Amino acid sequence: MTKKLLFLSFFVCTLSFLHGEKPHAVFVVGTHHYSPQKSMPMLASEIERLGFKTTVINPEWDPEKDERGLPSLEALKKADLAIFYTRFLKIDDQQLVHITDYLKSGKPVVGFRTSTHGFNYPDEHPNQKWNDGFGRDALGSPYLIHLSGPTRLKVEQGRKKHPVFTGVQADENWESRGTLYLTKMENGTTPLLLGTGHPRDKKAAVRTNRFGTHHLKPEMTDVVAWTWTNKWGGRTFSTSLGHLNDFGDPNSVRLIINGIFWAADQKVPSADTKINTFGAPPSKKKKKTK
Repeated sequence: MTKKLLFLSFFVCTLSFLHGEKPHAVFVVGTHHYSPQKSMPMLASEIERLGFKTTVINPEWDPEKDERGLPSLEALKKADLAIFYTRFLKIDDQQLVHITDYLKSGKPVVGFRTSTHGFNYPDEHPNQKWNDGFGRDALGSPYLIHLSGPTRLKVEQGRKKHPVFTGVQADENWESRGTLYLTKMENGTTPLLLGTGHPRDKKAAVRTNRFGTHHLKPEMTDVVAWTWTNKWGGRTFSTSLGHLNDFGDPNSVRLIINGIFWAADQKVPSADTKINTFGAPPSKKKKKTK
């Protein structure tokens, strides 16, 4: 295995294999919100161990807040799969075109958590359409609003045999520390994982943000992971998982890795394949005493 590092106040880490051509996954880390600058390189190392070649575009600065944005996106030209963890980007046309060209190629896409609101161009800006369009057209849902507190997770009815659940031992204690994102699924999406959460005060409320007006209930359930064929024909796995603690949970990590393999049209790892976690483990629920 060889590793090539390119440093120009940012780094791109390319990991290749000695034997045979492996699917090439390019990670695009476009925020420091929820610390993907830490989790995505570790996830890349894990899927590399399982059979991928990976490149991680991960600047030392926060691309969401720094006008330098995301150099080295030209790596997407050689990608077989693009994995996005982005938020509220305003990258220039020279950088954005690498993403749009990739999407228009019809190649597969994986999107994490804040990627549903991956761009934040000003009103009247020529690229403003990507503010909602990336989530809607590339991933299958735009961002609406998020709730409060942890999210209880369960498999959508009838989906347990989907390949992404291979080796996943789902039970009533499966939980994400991340808040529940509400979705607006595009036609043709396949919901796989559901989450249940609540507003901050656990009361019904009407909330308005720049994404619209939302009628919230004391408890709400929505889709947390789904598959889709996107606008350009790309095979897509998307999830609002991505809180740093999710990567310490064996079920969540296995689901994520299976989703990556599924999107790349690769056979998912068998149920007995060892999958490493690399984040803080989720806190255990205390049993109620009578």
